[in-house]
Amino acid sequence: MIVYLDNSFLNRPFDDPEVGTNKLESEVLSLILELVKAGKADMVNSSVIEYENSLNPITERKTFVKEILKGSKVYQNVEDKTKKRAHFLTQEMMLSPIDALHLATAEQAKADIFITCDYGIIKKYKGEVKTINPLEFLKYYENSIK
Repeated sequence: MIVYLDNSFLNRPFDDPEVGTNKLESEVLSLILELVKAGKADMVNSSVIEYENSLNPITERKTFVKEILKGSKVYQNVEDKTKKRAHFLTQEMMLSPIDALHLATAEQAKADIFITCDYGIIKKYKGEVKTINPLEFLKYYENSIK
């Protein structure tokens, strides 16, 4: 299983745990990192994730995400075909340019699952990568090990 974690999810541990499902979503991130460490999942890092992370003004968050990404076995740069696909996703699915780049990069990396806390992405994207929130991933994972 190849997973692409977007920055909203990678930064979830810094969000208020008392709000909504933040605490549980943070625990799902920990589970995924354990799966990666155990060799049961591969995580994608990309130039898009690194770029977006570099814009984070909070050093602690930026460093945290950099450390997580060290566990990635798959790295994907943005290529011309990625940019073309991202443009299509922006036009046809009304995704923001950065979200479209993330998804086009996930597609190019052959990710099985794209995990995000951005429900707008989940609603809009209708492509080849399964795009779900962290709690949906938990259900997916629990069903896959039965």
